[in-house]
Amino acid sequence: MPPIVTVIIVIAAVVAAALAAYFIYSTTARGVRQVSLTVIGQPTLYATQNGVQLRVTFKNDGTADVNLTNSIVIVQNKTKAGITFGSPTSIVTGASLKLAPGDSISLVYTADNVDLDQFPDGALATLQTRDGYQTSFAVAKP
Repeated sequence: MPPIVTVIIVIAAVVAAALAAYFIYSTTARGVRQVSLTVIGQPTLYATQNGVQLRVTFKNDGTADVNLTNSIVIVQNKTKAGITFGSPTSIVTGASLKLAPGDSISLVYTADNVDLDQFPDGALATLQTRDGYQTSFAVAKP
C-alpha cells in the first residue's frame, strides 16, 4: 500500500476519534448542567387590596443558571382549579431574577381579583419558568 494511503487512513481515524470524543463530552456536559430549585422556608399567601400575593424564596441547588423573569406560579384553590400568580418581583429592589448555582432570591407573585379565602391552607403550587422548568410546593396562609 502506498504511504499516502496510510497517511490518509491515519488522518481519517484521528478525525473520527476527535468527533466521537467531542460528542461524548458535549452530551455529558449538557446532561450534568441542570437546574434544581429548592423552596426555602414556608411560601405564604397574603391578602392585598387588589387580590392575593404569594411570597416565596427559591435557592438554585443545581449546576445551571435559571431565569425566573416572566415565570408563573399556579396555585390550586378549594375547587382544585389553578389560579395563576405572575409578575414576579424581588423583595430586594433591583435584584436580578436570574439565579446562578448556589444563589437564592425572595420573590413576590401576585394574582389580582381573587380572594384569600378561595385557597386552602397547604394548597399545592407549581412554579413554571419560561424555560420549561417546573417545581411544586405547598403554600400556607397566615
